[in-house]
Amino acid sequence: MKKLLYWTVAIKSFAAMFFTGFIFLYMVLGTLYGIFTGEAFEYAVSFTFIIQSIALSVIISLLWTAFFDDAVIKKMRYFLRLIIFSLTLLPAFGLCFFVFQAVSAEWTNLWLIIAGFMVVGLIIISLLFESYFKMIGRRYTDTLNDYKEKQG
Repeated sequence: MKKLLYWTVAIKSFAAMFFTGFIFLYMVLGTLYGIFTGEAFEYAVSFTFIIQSIALSVIISLLWTAFFDDAVIKKMRYFLRLIIFSLTLLPAFGLCFFVFQAVSAEWTNLWLIIAGFMVVGLIIISLLFESYFKMIGRRYTDTLNDYKEKQG
C-alpha cells in the first residue's frame, strides 16, 4: 500500500506540474503567436486542448516515473533512458496532434510550438540531471580514492 501511495502521489504531482506548464505555455505563446501572425488570440482554452494536456501530462508523468525512477530500471545510463523516453513519447505527441487537427484545425501551429517547447524543456531538464549525476559520481569517486589512499 505504501508503494502504491508513493507512485500515485508522485505521478499526480508530476502530471499537475506538466498540465500547469501546458496551460502557462498556451497563454504566453498564444499571445506571442497572435502578435507575430497578426491573428487575434482569444484567451479561452479550448476543451480539446485541455483534454490533450491532461492526457499528455499523465502519459509524460507515467513514462518519466517508469524511466527515471530507479525502482523500475535499476542500472541504465541516464542518457540512454532519455533517448528511450523521448522515443516512446513521440507517438503520444503525434497521436494528440492528429486528433487535435481532426477536431479543430484552429491554432494547430500553436499547439505544435507548445509541444516543441515541452519536449525541449524535458530534454534540457534531463541533460541537467545527467550532468548533475556525473558531477555527484565524480565527487563520490574522488572521495573513495582519497579514502583508499589514506587507508593504504
